[in-house]
Amino acid sequence: MVPVATFLGVASAAASAHADRSSTTIDQGYELGEIQEPRSVAMAGADEAWGGSTGALFKNPANLLASRVYHLEGLAAFGPEARRQSFGGAVVDSSKGRLAGGIGGTWNEMDPDGIKRSWTDLRLALAYLFGNAFSLGMTGRYLRVMQRTAAGPLGASLASDGTSTKPIFNQLTFDAGAALTLAEGVRLGVSGHNLTSTKTSLAPVLLGTGLGFSNGMVTLEGDVQFDFTTYSTTRARAMLGAEYIAAGCLPLRAGYRYDDGTKTHGVGFGVGYTDPRFGIEVSARRDLVADHPATMISIALRIFIDVAMKSDSASQD
Repeated sequence: MVPVATFLGVASAAASAHADRSSTTIDQGYELGEIQEPRSVAMAGADEAWGGSTGALFKNPANLLASRVYHLEGLAAFGPEARRQSFGGAVVDSSKGRLAGGIGGTWNEMDPDGIKRSWTDLRLALAYLFGNAFSLGMTGRYLRVMQRTAAGPLGASLASDGTSTKPIFNQLTFDAGAALTLAEGVRLGVSGHNLTSTKTSLAPVLLGTGLGFSNGMVTLEGDVQFDFTTYSTTRARAMLGAEYIAAGCLPLRAGYRYDDGTKTHGVGFGVGYTDPRFGIEVSARRDLVADHPATMISIALRIFIDVAMKSDSASQD
């Protein structure tokens, strides 16, 4: 009950927080529309090659097969400067065979006393393993975005304004990814996001690449992500992340990123606890060099389902 109480307490605090208007830019607060999952936050986004389980649903769907799991997750994220809050969950099953799948989504809001942008993000992902070293994945994404009228950077403008009764974005798009094991413990990941080319920064076209090493206890990864839509020219993010599993049950994570779009340098860190029944993770990322420094806090509670035990019980019946 302690992890559940902790999760609900943080979520409640985020929901009830009140402050002035956002002190960050819209781009900083929106974060490309990416879901802020704890492992990704802690490793500053460097999880293109080894970001498995529920994290793969939101980043590189080919990594659904990076580990054999059946996980249920509830998550919450909060950005105090951007006045952002997110709540959601996911279910991923990669426990058997060559096919894995997952479903998840979040409700999000930022700057409620300013532009008051809110969005619903729903995802369905599938991945397939070819041989023992190569996997492909695809994620269908539904995104619906609402925004207050006459509150954007250009005021009452067709370019940046909201609408009074209708969403400013309401579409289906998709992501695709691939992952290749180059040698024992060495993995390459590549993914593309919003590949229907929506031509809006609400769902920008992104290309992510990552190379990582993991031996089950230590993971090291470096990623580069390219944003082709948000700015007038292509901008990149460079990310480095590390993870150490202490005592077999305590994931300790840290990361660094440079974002050429927002011109920010940031660091991430996180800690968690896992046992055979559940896991809880808490992470934060903070801009160290920025015109408008921002913070992102993320927490998740995972429930682990023992598929093997469940199957054995069913066969005995």
